[in-house]
Amino acid sequence: MLPLLEEAYVNTGKLQIVYKEYPVVNGDLSVVASLASECAAKQDMFWPMHAWLFENSNWKSPDALEIFGDAAEELGLDRESFTACVQEQSSIDPIVEDYQEGQIYGIRGTPNFVVNGHLLQGLLPTQQLMDIIDALLIEAETGALPSNVATVTPSPTPDTDFEPETVAPRGSADAPVVIVEFSDYQCPYCLSHYNENMPQLLKDYIDTGKVQYVFKDFPLSEIHPQAQLAAEAAECAGVQDVYWEMHDKLFGQQAQWSNNANAGDVFKQFADDLGLDAEAFAECLDGGQFTAEVEADLFEGIDAGVTGTPGFFINGQFLGGFRPYSDFQAVIDGLLAANN
Repeated sequence: MLPLLEEAYVNTGKLQIVYKEYPVVNGDLSVVASLASECAAKQDMFWPMHAWLFENSNWKSPDALEIFGDAAEELGLDRESFTACVQEQSSIDPIVEDYQEGQIYGIRGTPNFVVNGHLLQGLLPTQQLMDIIDALLIEAETGALPSNVATVTPSPTPDTDFEPETVAPRGSADAPVVIVEFSDYQCPYCLSHYNENMPQLLKDYIDTGKVQYVFKDFPLSEIHPQAQLAAEAAECAGVQDVYWEMHDKLFGQQAQWSNNANAGDVFKQFADDLGLDAEAFAECLDGGQFTAEVEADLFEGIDAGVTGTPGFFINGQFLGGFRPYSDFQAVIDGLLAANN
């Protein structure tokens, strides 16, 4: 696809392609490959290394660092400085920044494309992507999309008429502002939100009756294999009226169970620590009592347009990704002012 795009659009000055790193952070060697491309960029050789990585698969091995070094040397890079860059991860910052930017966009998998602000998810047929580019070129020239191009017209209005939560609302039911969070207990950005924003939200808005906070599960099981069971553990604790205590424990001690094949045993220990009826909790968790409910939350989020975590709806207004507290303040204060 890329050679065709370069010939038709890039070389004719119609298209600029920007590549962003979005490696699977807990899978195979994709992060190391991203490091290789960014370290090559330090020697003005990003695109040659980019092409080499996609054209070759022999680097997906325990000898990846040596293979990357050979490739760098073949491409004419200074091997010693390239290898040191990869080993010391001195180019990790731009990779992290790209990944966080993707999270804010709600990007969940790869490849994804943002073309003049239009998010296109997954690998599209080449002709379909070229049709979209052609339509956007017409829009740039005339100010309007062609009426016969359905691929870039706005998608249907997301469904944000969420099912009420009987266990997981926090704060007054009469609060003028409602925040619905779609979250994944194993997600590092959800943990950052829990650590950095939730204490202030509780103090400033939830405990003062201004905001009701609703938590919905959105486990990204393909990259966070324990997230579904963690969500079920919180629901099982909720049966014994300690939902939020388990919620806090799951986030507060994420490192104990994340990527742990025996996460269920850890959750049962958490239940014991919280003074729950251990037998009833284990029966609930092992029996999958809340599997369907957690999955229902996930599909609610998908219907609402959520593609990554965390995702927030504040009186229906969407905020995607881990955000600074000031973003929440601005939206909430604006809604409170409009309500007065």
